[in-house]
This record gives sequence, structure tokens and C-alpha cells, in this order.
Amino acid sequence: MVVFFLLFFFISSCGNVFVEKDLLERPQAKRCSDCHSDIFKEWEKSRHAMAWKSEKFRLESENYTKNKCLSCHAPHQVDSGIKPALRVEFKEDGVSCVACHFKEETKAMHGPHKVWSPPHPSRQDLNYAKAFFCAGCHQDTYKEWHLTKVQKSCQDCHMPSLGEKRIVQKFPFEYFHTKKPRHDHSFPTGKAKPGDIIVELERSSSLRLKVVNVGIPHNLPTADQGDPKLYIIIDALLPTGESSRVVRVLSYQAKNALVYKEPTYIDLPWTEVDHVVVKIERKLSWKDGRENILEVVLK
Repeated sequence: MVVFFLLFFFISSCGNVFVEKDLLERPQAKRCSDCHSDIFKEWEKSRHAMAWKSEKFRLESENYTKNKCLSCHAPHQVDSGIKPALRVEFKEDGVSCVACHFKEETKAMHGPHKVWSPPHPSRQDLNYAKAFFCAGCHQDTYKEWHLTKVQKSCQDCHMPSLGEKRIVQKFPFEYFHTKKPRHDHSFPTGKAKPGDIIVELERSSSLRLKVVNVGIPHNLPTADQGDPKLYIIIDALLPTGESSRVVRVLSYQAKNALVYKEPTYIDLPWTEVDHVVVKIERKLSWKDGRENILEVVLK
């Protein structure tokens, strides 16, 4: 313990000697892994890391010629509520560590915690824990979320808590501050659970299906680019013993997604049924296959 405090005092007294200047020159994301290896491994698995080099994005951006799409896939600097400029260097890193955490105006790394960091200046910014931080790129989804007036933020779902952990994994810097709340930098997409969507069969002079998103505080599906889809597959068993199917596709591009707590109605072509089986599946923009969300039998 005495040795540690002597080392701490020595490094503190040396001022800028331990500053690694290349960290303030917008390095590649891999450079950050020298100290933040755990966070880097999470980010490396994320859609942020794939934002530029994804083959689907290359095709959809017509080989990177659709300028309006590019800056959010390789942002120079991410600021709350402001659409970023396109980065010049290391575009293949996508939405990188430096893009989110380095600020040109302070020449320092910014984040949600107050820390002392000899390799580079660090500033605390509580906006990193607020949904508005995501609004510069995820503008449409942010507006949808904002209208719901829920307290749960983007980060609560898409950067879930990992508990108290060390931010740094490099000796001796890992011991210069206590463990702090850490959040998942793989930015999981999340998936609606069966209880997030209510499905009811309404019978009157005709039949219709009522579908309500009660659990996801933005449109379902949502996007600012790409075209995720929700498939509602309705299989009916008719009194005659015959079966019949209706399929509705909801998507961001078609502007018919499930709005939070607003019912969507699907008129059915049958006057009477024995029962219907309703399946809801999703297809993410970057995946070829569908995933099941729920399956329910209604009589």
C-alpha cells in the first residue's frame, strides 16, 4: 500500500509527463483498448463498430455516395442533439470511442464519471446518461421516445448496467480511482417480449385484430435509416374447417409502425372464425432472417 501511494504521488507530481499525446489526435478505436480493454471488447461486437463497414450499409448508401446517410455512420464528434459532421480519418471504425468521447473544444476525453487520468485530460459530462445525447443521429427514434414521456432513457435499454466495475484495465492506472457504474458498450438492440404487445380479437358486425405496443417506448419497429420490419401473421380456422391467412407488414419506411400505447387495427376478411393464431415476427435491417416475438391463440 505504501508503494502504491508513493507511485501515485510520483505520477501526480510529474504533471504532463505521462500524457500520451496521440490520444488527443483522434486515434483509431484499437488504441483505446490499451487501457479500456473491457469496454473495447464490448464495442467491437456492437452495431456502432459495424456502422461504416457493414456490407448492407455500403449497398444502401450506394457505395458511400448518399451523403445524407454518411455522417452518422462515421461521425467526427457526437454532441447532444446535433447531427455530426462526417469524419475524415478511420471511417472503418464507424461510431468509434473517439467520436463519442473526444471533444475538440476542450482537447479532452469526456464521459459520465469524474476521474483523474494521467494519459489524457478527462472531463465529466452528465449528458452521457441522458437520452438527448443519442438524438443527433437517432433523431426520429428520439422524437418518438420523447412523445411517450416515459422516464426510462435510451441508455437504460441500450446500454444496460453491468454493475460496479473498473473503467481501466492497465496497471497502475486501474487503481487511480474506485470502481464505478459501468454500462454495456455493445449497445444491444433489444427485443420486444410477448408482454410488450397486446393482441385482441374484436367481434362485431365484422372481425378485426387490435394490436397495441405497451412496452417499447418508441415506435415498433423504429429506425432513422434502414428498414426494419414487423410481420403480423394471422391464421384463421373457419367454421367450415378451412384455413385462411392474412399477413400485415409494418415498417419504418411505410410509416405504419406500432406507436407506443396507440392501437393499430387490422380488418379481417372473415365474418366468423373458430379461432385465429396470431404470430408476430421481426426482421432487423442487417439480418436476413426473422425472429419470433409472440404467438397467441384467440377465440
